[in-house]
Amino acid sequence: MGMAFFADMGGFRLQTRNSEPFPIDARQLLYLVRKGYVQQPVFKPRMIDDKNKVDVLLRAIILCQISWFLITVIGRWAQHLVVTTAELTTVSFIFCSTITEIFWWHKPADVVMAEVIEIDVEINDILTSAGQEPNAWRMTPLDFASREEWWWSKTWWNFLNILRKMHCSFGSEGRPVDRIADSCQRVLPRREQYMLLAITTGCFAVFFIAWNDDFPTETERMFWRGCCITMMSLLYIGLVLSELVQAYNIFQRRSQQASPGLSTPRSGTITHGKWASPKLQKLVRRLDKILDRIRNNSPDKDPELYVPLRVILPLYVMGFAYFFCRTYILIEDALELRSLPPSAYASVAWEKFWPHIG
Repeated sequence: MGMAFFADMGGFRLQTRNSEPFPIDARQLLYLVRKGYVQQPVFKPRMIDDKNKVDVLLRAIILCQISWFLITVIGRWAQHLVVTTAELTTVSFIFCSTITEIFWWHKPADVVMAEVIEIDVEINDILTSAGQEPNAWRMTPLDFASREEWWWSKTWWNFLNILRKMHCSFGSEGRPVDRIADSCQRVLPRREQYMLLAITTGCFAVFFIAWNDDFPTETERMFWRGCCITMMSLLYIGLVLSELVQAYNIFQRRSQQASPGLSTPRSGTITHGKWASPKLQKLVRRLDKILDRIRNNSPDKDPELYVPLRVILPLYVMGFAYFFCRTYILIEDALELRSLPPSAYASVAWEKFWPHIG
């Protein structure tokens, strides 16, 4: 597990004959091992543990700190003391962080130097034996061994490309890339998707605790309630949209398998009849080019990153609504401090729970 985490972090770089080293992920490393290019084990687990800057003791201390904060919040509720929205926001972050820490228990942290794997084989020989074109890759020559775009990763790349055009750079711009970016979205199996749904539901449910709290104004209370309902609704609307997109993709693949020679127009392409005037036809073609840039805004027009408008437009609307709600919650955390009841400044009287302490 630790070696897989280390590889997906970009901890291994492949050095082939007559080529610069480039990062490889866990699935690419597994491919090299299975094909006999790399001998197993690549490195001993002790080597990866030595690079890890966070050990079990440090993780345990962090969990103890956040546990004490949660116990304090629960104690305030038990004694009917005010729990501020800022504390609730912290609890929601702690909820997500704790789950992440559990899943990342074996993940190395703060690794600076990658390990170089040297093999006496040319990269073109690896690509040729796998039936791949020498230059038909996007990030690294071993893309074919691990790359698997799905609807969420395509949408995420579309969003990142917009940020890049705004000069907000993410990851490496070179080819091949010099590191594996954190923005790479791996395919999430169905079971893990529902697990993520349950975790996110728990995170959003924390904000509903302040449903009847005493906000400085009634307007702020209504905005808080609206944001809570909106975020929870967007979560399950996204679930429905995900199911529809996956069902549509399955239907499309089966249709292509049933009629492999049938050519269908690209989804979302604007068509016009012969009755249209030349000016209207020109306008339609120009509009279609603009929409095509929205569907696929990757610099190299990678066909794997094509996103239909019926998917991307609803997601952007939902993303903007979610951004507005989260921003308001953070702002309200600060605004509430201007008018707090006296019990917000009181400490938990632990002797009421354990009288013998006092």
